[in-house]
Amino acid sequence: MPASCSVPRRSSAVFSSALSIVLSLVVSFAVAPGSASADDHGNDASVYVSVEETKEWLSKDPAPLFLDVREKDEFKAGHLPGALNILYTDVTGMTDQLPKDRPIVTYCIHSAHRAPQAAATLRKLGFTNAYVMEGGIVAWEAGGQTIEASSPGQSAGILEKSDRCQIVPKPES
Repeated sequence: MPASCSVPRRSSAVFSSALSIVLSLVVSFAVAPGSASADDHGNDASVYVSVEETKEWLSKDPAPLFLDVREKDEFKAGHLPGALNILYTDVTGMTDQLPKDRPIVTYCIHSAHRAPQAAATLRKLGFTNAYVMEGGIVAWEAGGQTIEASSPGQSAGILEKSDRCQIVPKPES
């Protein structure tokens, strides 16, 4: 290659240094399943458990309570067997219905917002047995576990939030 067309090469030491900085930042922000995380305000937010770990808990005594923190229509369409439905914003006023002597596993569609918020609220109220099922009901079903509908004979399914929150255009006048 002619000298006028050569591309300057960066030092591998510079590249390695930059790469190690990026990797250390990624690792410092990663949250492993089963570990605590902090919310945007620095508060102890949630402890996540995998679907596999949750399935193992089902064979133990006492078995976990599944707390579905989605809307009623989402719950009716499909939920984990035996789950209790309390909207994530209503958890504070419903603590008298929740046990402190067995695991409480919160979940929503993907357990990205509502379930962690509910679990964090419960933990702040002294429920050290509150967990978030990683991946939510979608991960549960993808792992081969069954979900059930509230109405007998109804096929169970998962209502994605986008299905419930579509913006309907106003009719033209």
